[in-house]
Amino acid sequence: MYILQQTLFSFEELLKIEYGERLPIFFSALDLTPYVKELTSKSPQGAKGYNRHAILRALLVAPLEGISTFTSLKKRLDSDIVFRYQCGFNAIQDVPSISTFSRIFKKITQKKLAEKLFHDLVEECRKEGIINGTKIAIDSTAINAYEKKQPKSKCKDSNNATWGAKFDSFKNKITWFGYKLHLAVDTESELPVALEVTPAHVNDGDMGPVLIDKVNSQASLKQINFIMMDAGYDQKKNYEAAHNVGAQAIIPLNLRNEKEPPEGFSSNGTPRCSMGYDMVY
Repeated sequence: MYILQQTLFSFEELLKIEYGERLPIFFSALDLTPYVKELTSKSPQGAKGYNRHAILRALLVAPLEGISTFTSLKKRLDSDIVFRYQCGFNAIQDVPSISTFSRIFKKITQKKLAEKLFHDLVEECRKEGIINGTKIAIDSTAINAYEKKQPKSKCKDSNNATWGAKFDSFKNKITWFGYKLHLAVDTESELPVALEVTPAHVNDGDMGPVLIDKVNSQASLKQINFIMMDAGYDQKKNYEAAHNVGAQAIIPLNLRNEKEPPEGFSSNGTPRCSMGYDMVY
């Protein structure tokens, strides 16, 4: 018989403790000083402005807290004094405006600071032995956009959000308006080592060689031995890209547009006997 042991804290209190410890742990692993310098104005003129370090912290932790807009981020900072303090803002001063967050975010994008931070973290994980890099998996995921939806004819030739479609693991067709996040992931640590963001209509197979080259260009990572992709990457260029970096591509055959194989062979190139059975070792 199992007896439920009483806890010292209620479930709600445990959630508060977890929340209170989560952000300090997250921030303790990040040295944001080099990136904050890029956001700080070098001009001695003008107002002092808000703490750029705190703004960068708030923008980085927003996805972790399920915050997806500048409006909801400001509301959270206004209403949650603990969250505000942990991000680095003065507890008694006003929170930056929505336009300030938008302006700093635009600056981060223009200077590619998020991308630089990502690569620095990958390098740090490699030095600590967390990321190995010998076995890489490549795939994409949908990102919904908050932009106004447009017809395909107007948005397809731009780098803005477009309509995308793909099949899920149950063969259901899913459509969305937005972007695609293409990821190359170290399979042992399950951490990303390279990424690309594209409009939603971009084909997964076209981004395979791009990600393979990005991973291979990181000299700090070990030699790639295997690259695993799903059937959407079953294209000649992906096999060639893997071969060019000395890796073995492992990709299921995509039989949707399959042509009739030559006589005496199966779909995957296995020879068949006169009775139509695949030959085996």
